[in-house]
Amino acid sequence: RGLGGSDRAAYDSLAYLVGKTLHDIMPAALADGFLADVRRVIDTGLPHVYEYTLSADDCAGNAHDGPPGPQWFMGRIAPIVAGAGDVPDCVAWVVINITRRRQLEAELQRLATTDELTGLLNRRAFLARLETAMETARAAGLPLALAILDLDHFKAVNDRFGHAVGDAFLRYVAKALLAGPAPGRVLGRVGGEEFAVLFEGLALPAAAALLREWQMQFHVRPFELADQAIGVAFSAGVVAMADEDASTTDLLRRADHWLYEAKHAGRGLVAHPGWIDRRLG
Repeated sequence: RGLGGSDRAAYDSLAYLVGKTLHDIMPAALADGFLADVRRVIDTGLPHVYEYTLSADDCAGNAHDGPPGPQWFMGRIAPIVAGAGDVPDCVAWVVINITRRRQLEAELQRLATTDELTGLLNRRAFLARLETAMETARAAGLPLALAILDLDHFKAVNDRFGHAVGDAFLRYVAKALLAGPAPGRVLGRVGGEEFAVLFEGLALPAAAALLREWQMQFHVRPFELADQAIGVAFSAGVVAMADEDASTTDLLRRADHWLYEAKHAGRGLVAHPGWIDRRLG
């Protein structure tokens, strides 16, 4: 028997359920799954709590007068102990809509892992992804490269145009870095004007070439502000994961070293092991 459901903000009306079986209402696979849960509770005598998604479109005859789109529910099925007489085995099945809770959890997860300004991974989330990527690459014997990018002369943009323009500048850079083909690329903002790029499945030469391509793209597509264009340039250090990298800290330290080399050599460069600044010829 269905109880409640009068709150149209959380549920569809239940009148269409009267006299129907699960198989009358929903696809066979869904109905079979729910009935298997009921049977398990009856057989074991133990309650069962679970979460699932369901949409009005999954239920034949639904009036669609409740919330739109797929909804999350938490169900609890508990056995009812039969008393004297010919009382059949049965259960109490209570379902509540937990969509709002799920949405809040997803939003909290997004806030915990995302840089608010650029929408990229924040430092903590990027390092967690890097650690997982290193473990996976080692186990599978796949290449992995890490780059640290630092925007050249970003302070001058803030000083001249103000922090609001500086923030827009950072968002433009992040969006541009996300655009275009780059298989296995993971981006994070790890400092004020510092970005990190993880290249899963790419060897060092390919990662360095992609970074130089990004530099050229920024050269021809500056940040447009009213009637003027602000050039975008960055220095980068990039390294491939090696046996010596026992942790994310080791890999980051080496990438940061080569970033320093690029900046020391005059900025606007991509430096890495074996790199030569040909401008110094």
